[in-house]
Amino acid sequence: MSQLEYLVALVSIIVGLGLTDLAQSVRELIRPGYAVKWDGLPLAWSAFVFLFTILLWWNGFSVLESASSAGEAGPRFLSYLLFFFLLYLCCAFALPDPDWETSVAGSGDGSAPAVDLEAFYFSAGHRRWFFGLLTGLFVALGVDNQISFAWGSMQDRLVSALAIGGLASASAVPMVTDQRWAHWTAVAMTLGLIGWRAARQILF
Repeated sequence: MSQLEYLVALVSIIVGLGLTDLAQSVRELIRPGYAVKWDGLPLAWSAFVFLFTILLWWNGFSVLESASSAGEAGPRFLSYLLFFFLLYLCCAFALPDPDWETSVAGSGDGSAPAVDLEAFYFSAGHRRWFFGLLTGLFVALGVDNQISFAWGSMQDRLVSALAIGGLASASAVPMVTDQRWAHWTAVAMTLGLIGWRAARQILF
């Protein structure tokens, strides 16, 4: 087994743990006997995190392979390890854990566990950690792109900086406002961009 295969295997384990955590949160929300007051915003951001994790993992092998052939596997691996660790935390914070319970109006006699997704999403703890980690991830990606990749021209650097900067700005918006339209605009922009890139690079 080559060094590259060892590195990719470790990154893949982190990806699997993150997606498993996200899937377990979804399972808890939809399991019978669990009252949920649904809200689309946390679900949309969860879909974004899922797609972004898949996209970064999909591109990760070719990046590490190129770095390995150039004798730079170590630094590239460490940077990707940081990215996927942050993505794992984003997966963990995207949806509430089973013990995050609050009363839901109209949830029956109150005997069943209940989760209010809107209350969870707009809680200070969730917004601070989830969007703080996501913004930090984009900033780290932007810095890494500018100093580590061999760009063909200044135009390539500018396009990358604008794209990553737009994602970082959109992910920071939910930390500073409670306006639902601003939250929906931010998630629509990020989910649309990453969804389009994922479809183009993976499916086509």
